[in-house]
Amino acid sequence: MWLNLKFLSSLVLIVGAIHCQAYVYHTFVVKETPYTRLCSTENILTVNGQFPGPALHVHQGDTIFVDVHNH
Repeated sequence: MWLNLKFLSSLVLIVGAIHCQAYVYHTFVVKETPYTRLCSTENILTVNGQFPGPALHVHQGDTIFVDVHNH
């Protein structure tokens, strides 16, 4: 009985650890965008139209896939 309980608890821990890992997908479009500050306009690189670019929220053990389009 003790061996079955030990095996079952180990199996639950392993399945829980595998389930916690995630695949995270992001698509970034990088392009030059005119930016005006203090009456001066310059081109800056933006990611998805944002500066600074978007933050990546991941956990340790996650697998990250980033698709980057350079325009």
